[in-house]
Amino acid sequence: EFPGLAFARAEAARLAELRSGMVEDRLAARLELGEASVPELEELVAGDPYRERAWSLLVLALYRAGRQAEALAALRRVRALLSDELGIEPGPALKRLEQAVLAQSPELETLSATGAGLAPGPDAAPEPRAAGGPGASSSGPGPAWPPPPSSTPVTAGVRGVAQGGRERLVGREREVRALEERLAEARAGRGGLVVVSGEAGIGKTSLARAAADLAGARGFRVAWGRCPDSGGAPAFWPWRQAGMLPARPPAELFDLYDDVLARLRETPSLLVLEDLHWADASSLRLLEYVAAELPRTATLAIVTLRPGEHPERLRETLGALSREGLRLPLGPFGAAEVRDFLELRQVRADPVALLDRSGGNPFYLEELLRLPESERDQVPPGARDVIARRLARLPGVTLDLLKAAAVAGREADADLLSALAGRPVEDVMTALEPALAARLVTEAASGYRFSHALVREALDAGLTRLERARLHLRAAEHLERAPAADPGARPQDQAPGGDLGRRSPGPDPAVLAAHFAAAAPLAPAGKAVAYATEAARQAADRHGYQEAVALWELALAHLPPGDSAVRCRTLTGLGQARRAVGDAEGAFRDLAEAVAQAQRIGDRAALVAAVSAFGAPSVWNWRPYGFVDDDLADVLENLLAGPLGDHDRAALLGTLGVELHYGPRRAEGERRAAEAVELARATGDPALLARTLNNYLLAAFVPGRNDERLRAVEELLAIPCLRREDRLVARAIRLSCLLRAGELAEWERELTRCEQLLRELRRPELESMVRVAQTGGLMARARWEEAESLLERFPAPRYGASLWGLDARRLIARYLCRSARGDAAELVDELVAAAEPALMAPVRPVAILAALEDGREGPARELVARWGEPLREDWSADFLWPVWGLVAARLGTPSPDDLYARLLPIADQFVVLGSGSAVCGSVRDVLAQLALRLGRTEEAAEHARAAIAGHERLGLTYWAGRSRDQWEAAIRRAATAR
Repeated sequence: EFPGLAFARAEAARLAELRSGMVEDRLAARLELGEASVPELEELVAGDPYRERAWSLLVLALYRAGRQAEALAALRRVRALLSDELGIEPGPALKRLEQAVLAQSPELETLSATGAGLAPGPDAAPEPRAAGGPGASSSGPGPAWPPPPSSTPVTAGVRGVAQGGRERLVGREREVRALEERLAEARAGRGGLVVVSGEAGIGKTSLARAAADLAGARGFRVAWGRCPDSGGAPAFWPWRQAGMLPARPPAELFDLYDDVLARLRETPSLLVLEDLHWADASSLRLLEYVAAELPRTATLAIVTLRPGEHPERLRETLGALSREGLRLPLGPFGAAEVRDFLELRQVRADPVALLDRSGGNPFYLEELLRLPESERDQVPPGARDVIARRLARLPGVTLDLLKAAAVAGREADADLLSALAGRPVEDVMTALEPALAARLVTEAASGYRFSHALVREALDAGLTRLERARLHLRAAEHLERAPAADPGARPQDQAPGGDLGRRSPGPDPAVLAAHFAAAAPLAPAGKAVAYATEAARQAADRHGYQEAVALWELALAHLPPGDSAVRCRTLTGLGQARRAVGDAEGAFRDLAEAVAQAQRIGDRAALVAAVSAFGAPSVWNWRPYGFVDDDLADVLENLLAGPLGDHDRAALLGTLGVELHYGPRRAEGERRAAEAVELARATGDPALLARTLNNYLLAAFVPGRNDERLRAVEELLAIPCLRREDRLVARAIRLSCLLRAGELAEWERELTRCEQLLRELRRPELESMVRVAQTGGLMARARWEEAESLLERFPAPRYGASLWGLDARRLIARYLCRSARGDAAELVDELVAAAEPALMAPVRPVAILAALEDGREGPARELVARWGEPLREDWSADFLWPVWGLVAARLGTPSPDDLYARLLPIADQFVVLGSGSAVCGSVRDVLAQLALRLGRTEEAAEHARAAIAGHERLGLTYWAGRSRDQWEAAIRRAATAR
């Protein structure tokens, strides 16, 4: 009758929640009596898929019905749902149930459906559901909090009444209790991480302050860092502000990480990092690393964030944090919390009406209460209108000053505000008094801080483009004149605060670049470019590669149109930074344009720098399969024909060696790469030697070079002071060489070294290349499910991956895993379809072999006729030549005699795809079948015996049995053919 009225909507939400709980209670009781049916529970789960209790009831019902496999499948479904859509793990109760099902615990037959974590505890009164939010169900994941003691005052998401000498919160009893427990564990040496999430104004900062009060009272050191919302912050900004970084960045990223951990281990500490949704990528990476180590420290870290902001940047970090930390999502108030909020402030008002207008957001609610009672019913829902009404009451000079301060970010010092307003500092302080009284801003150690981000955002949104540009220009010019930093000063000795606008001991080029960019077109030409370039190089030096990309892009966007040497250098820097983060396509695009521009303007130095960037270290060949850039090869050869220093010559020779890999001049390219190594050795430059050895490893990636490549990679690993990421690339290459050689014990040891480096580096794009190599090792051990799991977890390697490799490695490895288990027939058509594009040519022999294994000899012959029989000599030949050999042994084409001759020199190798994407037994198996096809029966038998013995010697029982089966099948086919 009243569906559109506010009280009706709130009451409907409450009743809907109550009904859901009662339906679950009813079905739990029927399950106890043996009456609840699986279809009923399936319908319950489908109706609200985020309620974990419903899933628990379904799993228990399936298990008791003797359908254990379906019970486990249901558990996998809910785990995938929570992970994919919410980025979280199932709650403790569901995890315990999963373990019980896996262990086939007898307790499952007698477990009460209304106990054992399946029913809500006495404290689990539902909170109002956020409209439309998928995770808003009160039965979502998270710990079941015990009820607060009766002495605990009612608290809220904003500061409330004082109790025991400190302020308390309203409505967050469970969260405060959880933080108290975590602080106690940290005191005992079991630190951890808490992720506090919620919309702007929901009370995240207030909860963090409450934790800081608790920690301070217990003698904890409290460190606080904030992520600025204005952009342009230098790498690791919140960590630097919290005083966690050394004054001078160490030589390697891992050393910086270790310095931070050492700081966190010094004494019991509380570290608060606010507004993680605005964090720079390097800060997020550091947080992922630190989170894994916190349980072995006496530090509790609290991070706050707004869900849904910058999801592309946060998704990966939140996935890691969900495994390490406790999540405390803060939801909006319901009518009861609003009523308590009003009672504590002795305000007489309609809580339902205020709930409707504020949306249950404590900040919006508090802003409404700051207005005279007579105006509350006139304020439309939305903080900006509320803020606008409060701002309208300020003197004009104060409002103008606040608008100017908005461009500086959340916090700014008095000197900067003076420059922005064009007034003396004393006048600025006087003008801000009304804003302080209205609590729109607060005093901070370094100056002034907006009381809420929404206040600053509303002010900034009210500026015209011209006003904003003028203010950013004033800020940039003021900060540019700041005195030089004291290089010996630690961050904690510098002025505390928290934003781009606060006074720094020296001008930060990233901050200056952001201000000058925002000041366009009023700013002097080239200022944004110069500072962004400087900041990009500094970011790369500090291992902040994602920030380097953004800064190079900023510089590029503010260059004047047309070709220039500056644009060439900027594109080259951007291409190198993109490559460092694994964006191969973007790197190619930028570097190709840099080369083209350098040629057009005739800048030889810029041209050398741009083309050299194509030869940077990588574990894989960058180029799409089979592609040679003849134009780039010509450029390289023309440069090499002219005057060059030894360093540039060695770099260009190595780059040319890699560039020629896919073409008819491959052997020449290998010689050029070897020449580059000799020249680099003569220079005595370890970085140059590392680069050229990597070039040689790619240029010499052909059959018959495994021993040479092993020696080269061992020389590379022996270089002193080799960067950790370059060491990991080298070890990943060594993994593939060891796998080919069948040195599986050393392969396992090498994998352990790679795992250690991965823990140190925390770089997902680097981890992917190790997992590619690990897939082949798992297949060698016949661990098919684990190999397929890796394929699913790391489907798209990004560290320099060529375009074709993303799908080809997955398809080929999947087929071989399924073939080993006898269920590959369904993949044959998928392989054939995938192999059609020229870019996917390496998949073609596998598709033909799959058709033969499925009994489709006629279609297999048609595919050979359609696709041809190319036998390329490149990195894929170690795998594709043996696959073509198996095809030739069955069809007589390609030439069995030619393939036998090609494979005989590598007879004792394993058949390995690329860097280890797949393994297919010993080359001896293929030689046995080819020899039999050629009528060389004794040679065939010798190869078959050698394959079986080799597999048995390494304990590879599956492959030994497969060698016997293949030999016997080949004998039968030969007898039938006669």
